[in-house]
Amino acid sequence: MNPAIRLLQLGLKSLGYDPGKVDGWWGPVTAAAARGLLDQGPTKSTVWAVNQLQRGLAGLGYYEGRVDGAYGTLSRIALRQAIDADGVPKAAYSPDSAVLVPTKPTLGAVQHDKVLRQGGANTIIDTYCLHCAAVPGDWAADKSNAEIAKSIHLMHTLPKSKGGRGWSDTGYHAITCPDGEIIYARPMDRYGAGAVGYNRGVFHHLMIEVRTITATRHPEDYFTPETLASTRGHFEQIAQRTPIRRLMGHREVAAKLCPGFEVIDRDWTDRAVA
Repeated sequence: MNPAIRLLQLGLKSLGYDPGKVDGWWGPVTAAAARGLLDQGPTKSTVWAVNQLQRGLAGLGYYEGRVDGAYGTLSRIALRQAIDADGVPKAAYSPDSAVLVPTKPTLGAVQHDKVLRQGGANTIIDTYCLHCAAVPGDWAADKSNAEIAKSIHLMHTLPKSKGGRGWSDTGYHAITCPDGEIIYARPMDRYGAGAVGYNRGVFHHLMIEVRTITATRHPEDYFTPETLASTRGHFEQIAQRTPIRRLMGHREVAAKLCPGFEVIDRDWTDRAVA
């Protein structure tokens, strides 16, 4: 499973070409969808959809332009290169010999000359925590993404007398909506408010479920493929910017179902996390 291929698959699907299951694996269906996009162009398009495609191609090492949501020459060239390499990341593919070059995609291989920090103590962000919204499964059905983010904000900032938590801001740093769009909430350089005792040096990420969470199950039981693919891709982005040592679900540090499933590292990343 490659999170970058998940993003590419999500982009293909949203641009009108069905890659099959959004699972992070480059197979014949994904290859056919990529060739269809390359040959015919988008049959439907949004900035968000092209962003996912570009992020996926960038994650594979082929797209070196700006992620701007515009399907242009650089995007097409990168897509052609990914197709020619049969979905193999650029760093692991030799077009001359057509063999895999051994790589070790672990955190230890990432040279972090920069890190992300939080709070007045400049605490290094080294933990990534996943959350669910603990709302009914149809809660987001009639809301735009902006309305979803605003509702979460009000849940956290309204006075306790009005049903809120009385906080100064949304407790989470990012929110992934059911269509895969990620909305940033609390500034990353501020400590979050996602888990009591586990907020310093933690990036808190909320995923909006589409089915009511009543028991511990699989991620796909509660979240759309778009939500899961985008969140996985976002984790990889953060892990490239700071030395993430732990990937966890809220349930690991609190007596809660949140996020509704066990966060198994190998299902989310190829990186070495604790």
